[in-house]
Amino acid sequence: MKTPAIFKKIPYSLKIVLLITLIVKVFIFSLGFAVSYMNEGAAPPLSIIMRQFSHWDSPHYIDIAKNGYVNEGDQVFFIVFFPLYPVLIRLITFNFEYINLSALIVSNVSSIFAAVYLFKLAQLEFGDDVAKKAVLYLSIFPTAYFLSAIYTEGLFFALVIASVYYARVGKWALAGFLSLFAALTRIAGLLLLPTLIIEYLHQKKWKLKDIRINIFWPLLALAGFLIYLSINNQVTGSYFTFMEIERTHWYQSIDPAQGFINACNWAIGASFPESITLGGAQLIFAVFGLLIVAAGLLRRFRPSYNVYMLLTWMLSVSTGWWISIPRYMMAMFPMFILLGLLAHKRIIHYTIVAIFTAALCFFTVLFAMGLWAF
Repeated sequence: MKTPAIFKKIPYSLKIVLLITLIVKVFIFSLGFAVSYMNEGAAPPLSIIMRQFSHWDSPHYIDIAKNGYVNEGDQVFFIVFFPLYPVLIRLITFNFEYINLSALIVSNVSSIFAAVYLFKLAQLEFGDDVAKKAVLYLSIFPTAYFLSAIYTEGLFFALVIASVYYARVGKWALAGFLSLFAALTRIAGLLLLPTLIIEYLHQKKWKLKDIRINIFWPLLALAGFLIYLSINNQVTGSYFTFMEIERTHWYQSIDPAQGFINACNWAIGASFPESITLGGAQLIFAVFGLLIVAAGLLRRFRPSYNVYMLLTWMLSVSTGWWISIPRYMMAMFPMFILLGLLAHKRIIHYTIVAIFTAALCFFTVLFAMGLWAF
């Protein structure tokens, strides 16, 4: 049987990247399947696959995909979830019985694109070896199961990393449009606005005389957020309903000191596994993220990468209830390139792989069981 021509045209290094991504995904799905089967009992395989990673926020995205935003009952609280992911789910759904499968397709296909663009971005400056390590570290990050679950991570990462890649190669219109879609996926998409402008100015060597009108393309990130605000207004009568719901229903406000205190209290006073998932892990990943930011600054990493990592870290720890920091820290995607640079010795590389893989297995099992895992 002949190999299709399209596969022959894929560079060998990119084939390795795709292989790494697919192997890890198969492993994550297999682990989740086994846990769900043992935890819930026998069922048709497709049924288990569709529900094994559909927990916590996942049903809310599915509800929006089915019904749109609804300003009544508990559905009014779903306005805090941005629209692009459920829209894409709805677009490829032809039978609501399989809507979870549609969501998994969007998440997993998107995350494969995210891995490809991370490889391409790292390869620009640091070559194949660092680029492959970056993809591996992303794929086995302790919360990487979200890239395979019914969550926005896969789509968001694909849009953000692709936006930065196209900015990096000077395709500003494409970078801008991707930032618009990122801002329609998560509020963190707004961080692309300063990131892309810093990248633009860096490429112009900070010379104001060289600035052209294409510097305005990153403003499309703001346009994406304004579209989301208009949806708030159309559905609820207020542009900022999501902020009030975040505060009153989801108990999220800007209070990083209280977030730190709450995490410490959970770490000390809660029983297993909440002592880890709501306590210790929140603290560990907050410190880990800060160390990554510091390492980027000390190594004089690309300014736009440092800005994006710093802003992502600040946004992640800004709330009064630290419940998803390990997941949000994964969005600091330049850190995977930085880790690839720092892991120049085998012992460092294997240590990272061992720690990440062990934590990934542990948290994947918790998530598949329906327990809180970020």
